[in-house]
Amino acid sequence: MQIDQRQIGGVFVEHAAPEGEPVAAPVVFVHGGSHGSWLWENWLPYFAATGRHCYAFSWFNHNGSQALPEEQFLQRSIAAVAEELDIVVSHAGRTPVLVAHSMGAMAVQKYAETHDVAAQILLAPIAAKEVGTDPMPVPIDRTKPFPPMPYEMAYDWFLQGCSEQDARRYWSLMPDESPTAVWEVASGGAISVDRTRLGGPTLMVGAENDIVVPAEVVRRSADYFGADYLFLPGKAHSMILEPGWQQTADRLLSWLTRATW
Repeated sequence: MQIDQRQIGGVFVEHAAPEGEPVAAPVVFVHGGSHGSWLWENWLPYFAATGRHCYAFSWFNHNGSQALPEEQFLQRSIAAVAEELDIVVSHAGRTPVLVAHSMGAMAVQKYAETHDVAAQILLAPIAAKEVGTDPMPVPIDRTKPFPPMPYEMAYDWFLQGCSEQDARRYWSLMPDESPTAVWEVASGGAISVDRTRLGGPTLMVGAENDIVVPAEVVRRSADYFGADYLFLPGKAHSMILEPGWQQTADRLLSWLTRATW
């Protein structure tokens, strides 16, 4: 399948089109911290083949998107990614399904406070302030961009289950992250979300072996937000990249077909 790549309003966007007329709302995929649109390289054509326009994009200062002045990047909150998301959704031209991972799930929730969405699928979503979780022992220097983790640590946190060849390729693509955004996660839940302003059905997905956002935290988030909950045994934080990703994608597509109209 042909993947169109372009920059739109400074945002690097990848687009996979369905064959013929679309049969359902477009899907916009939102990556998490220290990742880019490449996170969705398998899912983009897979979902498009079901009859949907599908878009993946990189946040500012991430793979292919424009760089911000360093002082702005250092202070950039996860919630600010709603800016890039709005650019992509406007380009898509229809109320979208939003599929997001980790930090990206928080960006989607903040976006959904003020925009219509057809549905949200949030994979390993970080906890909102109202849910909370244990702080992470991650040293963060707020005066410098947060660099990619060493390979061994990145594998444990993000790439479990991947072959070494794939894991090293993904690791080589990981960009610097905003230290403010990392702090917002490591602090145990710094961003407040108004659940009364969120519309559309939501599915939250937790993974048994996730050490970044444990499944128990995802379940509590689902309870708080009134979302459906899916537990994936044997999977870790990047269930999007792990072997068996097709089975995971199929389960999400099954939910999406039932939950939207």
